[in-house]
Amino acid sequence: MPALPTLPRTSVSRPLPWALALGLGLGLAVASPGPAATAAVLAAGMGCSDSSGLCVDSGGASFTADKKSTSKDRKKRSTKNAGTLSLSIDGGRGSVFLNGRYVGTAPVSGVELPSGKNDLQVRDGADVLATGLLDVPKGAAVSITVNGG
Repeated sequence: MPALPTLPRTSVSRPLPWALALGLGLGLAVASPGPAATAAVLAAGMGCSDSSGLCVDSGGASFTADKKSTSKDRKKRSTKNAGTLSLSIDGGRGSVFLNGRYVGTAPVSGVELPSGKNDLQVRDGADVLATGLLDVPKGAAVSITVNGG
């Protein structure tokens, strides 16, 4: 087995394997999740039993499956009093789309969420896990769990 490459020697220290140096660098870059992300992870452990496959865990928002926003709804959306979205998928990952725009791969946390009626879709490849209308109160921190299938 070949030896691992090492970092250049300094006058005081011994050489470190590159894997250790890389591991230390990655470990320092990881941030701890906020309270909303923690709540989403805890809720994901409990599972989502709603027939739509999407459960609003906190934040006072309501979800209507298989419905889309109207042009009137889109005009009423406000980023002035925007809240945040944390979304996790029970038992998996998936792509999250808010108002037709990709916002990330679940689990997501801290996504700006306009108050009012928003189109939400969660997909796992070609499979749609949840789609519908999310009605969000002003400044709400919304936490959602989606059933992964």
